[in-house]
Amino acid sequence: MKLGVPIRLDEHRPVLRRVERRLLLKGGLSVGALTMLTGCNLQNGDAVDRILWAMSRWNDRVQAWLFDPDRLAPTYPASAITSPFPFNAFYRVDDAPEIDGDDYALEVSGRMTDKQSWTLARLRTLPQEFQITRHICIEGWSAIGQWGSVPLRVFLERVGADLRARYVGFKCADRY
Repeated sequence: MKLGVPIRLDEHRPVLRRVERRLLLKGGLSVGALTMLTGCNLQNGDAVDRILWAMSRWNDRVQAWLFDPDRLAPTYPASAITSPFPFNAFYRVDDAPEIDGDDYALEVSGRMTDKQSWTLARLRTLPQEFQITRHICIEGWSAIGQWGSVPLRVFLERVGADLRARYVGFKCADRY
């Protein structure tokens, strides 16, 4: 826009309508999800569980339709790494738990044949991969960082995990 030149609202109405429709749809979906639970007695865990599992199955189908399982996340050059990388936790950086790598042990359980604990030294004997990718946080921010470790599939194969399982759960050292 140039100074002194009036803005014509008529020229922008189509864009404003599209934004309004998106906000209405977004708000409607949020309200719709909440209204599904309003009739639920949260004391009745079975009813709530059925609704939540149905939503989870619906989410799985939508994600399978949207995302190509053979398409990996884009990678970036080292020059694109965000520095400093954001610290994000439910505690201050000074309160981050200190993990003694010599005493650390990864406990495994579930549908697998080898349920032995894994020390860091033992984990490091497995093949390692490194990549520079974008971390997109559920809280709305993103940053590019370098990540490295044993590929999850390699680890799951090594411990004899049932690879037909659809989910992997984990607990972090900081209780997150």
